Amino acid sequence: MRIAEVLFYDTNKAKVVVHMPGPRTYSTATLPQVPLVLFEALPNLRRHTCYNDQGLSFEQECRSTEIPHLLEHVIIELQACATGAANLAGETQWNWRIDPRGTFHVHVEYENEQLVLGCIRLAERILNAALEGNLSDIDMALEIERLRSLAQVGANLRGREDERYPPRMLSLVAARTGEKSSEKTTSGAYGGRRRS
Repeated sequence: MRIAEVLFYDTNKAKVVVHMPGPRTYSTATLPQVPLVLFEALPNLRRHTCYNDQGLSFEQECRSTEIPHLLEHVIIELQACATGAANLAGETQWNWRIDPRGTFHVHVEYENEQLVLGCIRLAERILNAALEGNLSDIDMALEIERLRSLAQVGANLRGREDERYPPRMLSLVAARTGEKSSEKTTSGAYGGRRRS
């Protein structure tokens, strides 16, 4: 998986253009171990809510969902782990009649643009490590602490201290998260969209 482009909008939304290398890597249906290792590394991820046609939980949806859809949720979860931000949303879209096959557009909300960029890059590393089977090489607690520092830098750049980002050590397991949702609106061989 490769992030080709990150765009920021003035509505506190970022768009991440993702390229997947081949059809075998598009879905967890062919890579069932990926969500399992992600749930182990980021335990609160399994609590995300997913609204879809079948009424499946996010954990159930992950048995057969697009890898970039997982990326969307990991970006949201990392923001929650770093700051306690709740109720951030996202959406994953693709349309292979317009874009090259394997191109996905992941949209995520954010409160702090420096933090979300750090979360996007860390989520890319996490997903690639999960795809390659070496996620245990990433020290998640250390990475979350780095994100917390980045969140404070972002708050400082906006000209204010933000009490939501106090400098302190954070236990990954104790990270507070809010509800997230992902709604599958359409899906097909050439195009689809998942909303969070």
